[in-house]
Amino acid sequence: MQERMSKQGAAGTETATVEVAQKVLSVLDNYDRAFQAVDAVTNEEVEIVDAYKKTYDMILDSFTELNVTKVETVGTEFDYEMHQAMMQMPSDEYEEGIVCQEFAMGWKCGEKLIRPAMVVVAA
Repeated sequence: MQERMSKQGAAGTETATVEVAQKVLSVLDNYDRAFQAVDAVTNEEVEIVDAYKKTYDMILDSFTELNVTKVETVGTEFDYEMHQAMMQMPSDEYEEGIVCQEFAMGWKCGEKLIRPAMVVVAA
């Protein structure tokens, strides 16, 4: 009975972690878009970006503590269970079927997929 209760408790914790991570991923996506769009020039702008990067890193550290990890992408073989192919393109650098570009990070909690990585696959 205790073993079953323990398993149910662990499953409930993982489910809660996945639900929270799904909500936080949209925040991380916005950070990623902002970092790509911002070109900090002045010292003040650099300080602001650095402060945001510290917050971003704190979120990633929290994910690590919760066993939420990134799905490996570029340079790995396309895995339909972990990757969502957005397109294929010729590549001199990668063999056919290898992920050559990442559009959006994928995430998993333990072995449970939270969100597939959106990728480009070499053709």
